Amino acid sequence: MIRWLVLAAQSEGTTEIAFEGVPGEDIASMGRCLEMMGAGIERGDGSWVVRGAKNGLSIPDGVLDCGNSGTAARIMTAIAAGMALPVTIDGDESLRGRDASSLSSVLTGLGCRISSERLPCTVTGRIQPKRANLDQSSSSQPLTALLLASPSFPEGTEILLTGEPVSRGYSHLTMEICEACGSPNVPNEEILHLDPWRVIAPDRVLIYGEASLVPMSMLFGRLFGTGSKVEIPPGDAMIAEAIESLGNTDGRRVDLRDASDIISPAAALMAIGNGGSIVGARHVREKESDRIRTTVEMLAAFGMSSRATDDGIEIPGGQFPEKPDRPVETHGDHRLVMTAAVLASKVGGIIINPGASAVTDPEFIERLTGLGE
Repeated sequence: MIRWLVLAAQSEGTTEIAFEGVPGEDIASMGRCLEMMGAGIERGDGSWVVRGAKNGLSIPDGVLDCGNSGTAARIMTAIAAGMALPVTIDGDESLRGRDASSLSSVLTGLGCRISSERLPCTVTGRIQPKRANLDQSSSSQPLTALLLASPSFPEGTEILLTGEPVSRGYSHLTMEICEACGSPNVPNEEILHLDPWRVIAPDRVLIYGEASLVPMSMLFGRLFGTGSKVEIPPGDAMIAEAIESLGNTDGRRVDLRDASDIISPAAALMAIGNGGSIVGARHVREKESDRIRTTVEMLAAFGMSSRATDDGIEIPGGQFPEKPDRPVETHGDHRLVMTAAVLASKVGGIIINPGASAVTDPEFIERLTGLGE
């Protein structure tokens, strides 16, 4: 939904974005930032109507607060790089701790000045028609940010793509949405030409559920033996493939190079299943927490053993959670909170900062509590 918000805000008309449930705090943060830059958003139950900013997004009168959303922060940084005056971007304590050097390096190479590689930072543009390198090995967010901000970039901007890309499903989704709105900027394996373009967003779009949350439902079903089939929303084929592989790992490896967001529930599913090893997820160490280390610690709090590796987790099978003897630390990481809450719904336990789950799903804890009644 964040991608559609950003493009609709840069379009000349209005776009209705329809969805199920309640948008997460990351989406809310993105919406507030876009409103500060001239977009109009009417929030309703089941849909938001976005009115594009006249004459393009404008320089905000104040700091852009991205809350806990790394995606919003990277996109806002790239958009700010196309502005003629300095723009300051900030976020919550967790987001301030996250490294953004990959995107900062690209924008600096394109002639911008960025005060810090961590938030808060002030971006002083504008981008120049130069060539810069983008290392894709730690996150797909910088590529997404550049594509979404490119309508205001100068003609002749070139990005050399280096490193083994991760979370490719997310960047592919960005490309598809940009193309649907008229973007001519399609990267090949080595280079991305970024030219300015006119955004023509559709009158209405429908947002499907978050596929990366499906393993939470799978974990609940496995713990309670519901046996119900879990549907995977359309959109990201790579995440869908990784989720399907969790059905029966049988001690095998699960590669999360393109689905690192599911590492915590995946590890729990494997622990109570046949075990196995998670690989390809080195980049998840730079999320809201070092999600490899914190997932191992969270499982240990529930009496389940696992071992962190350089790029994943090794997990013995045939385990079952036990009630923790002390509050479970979640480091403000919404996906860790959700996994711990599902485990606690079966055996009990106190979860620190359960409200962090609202970043992705504001109704998650309430819905989970209702299922356990």
